[in-house]
Amino acid sequence: MINEKKVAARAGRPRSPRVDGALLDAALEVFLERGYHSASLSEIARRAGVGTPAIYRRWRTKADVGVDVVRRQAEPAPIPNTGSIRKDLVVFMRQRIKMFSGRLFHYLLFPVVTDPGLSAKVQASFLDYRQPLETRIRAAVASGELRPDTDPARLVDMLMGSIVMPLLFSAPLPSRSDAESIVDQALEGFAARGATPRASRSRTRVSARGR
Repeated sequence: MINEKKVAARAGRPRSPRVDGALLDAALEVFLERGYHSASLSEIARRAGVGTPAIYRRWRTKADVGVDVVRRQAEPAPIPNTGSIRKDLVVFMRQRIKMFSGRLFHYLLFPVVTDPGLSAKVQASFLDYRQPLETRIRAAVASGELRPDTDPARLVDMLMGSIVMPLLFSAPLPSRSDAESIVDQALEGFAARGATPRASRSRTRVSARGR
């Protein structure tokens, strides 16, 4: 006869951080060796030295494992605060270019983030990733380094777009030496010096007619 008390105790025991780490380490190893689509949960469990049920107690699907592996490896470095927003953004971009150039993001990030069933989970997992940089940008606005109408979220999108777009289209990523020009162009814009952007000229003409 099955001892129901023992079964209940086993089912309710807390997760082991050691096993969690071993599974994520094994998952990273298998994903990098075989690629996302060829990796199997049974092989991940075998390399971690546990049974496959240990995975299903933590994650429902292989994609869920992939999201946590990426999130663990992409733990953001602290945002620098040297007093110069340009210098801080250049350091940030160099860090991110180096990180996204790794094999992990080619073999794992793309298949995971392009899975339509995972979009909400990916968004929730990485929502906190951008907050420190947006906070740093707001501080630069408050100190007068950036214009009062600067949208922190849009500036982050512009910077990270220079990395994410090549990933999505399998194009070469920018090099770390490109970080300065990416930041300068994001901060200065692309209008020729002395030229008035079309939208501004339109507003000027409207204002003139209104006088």
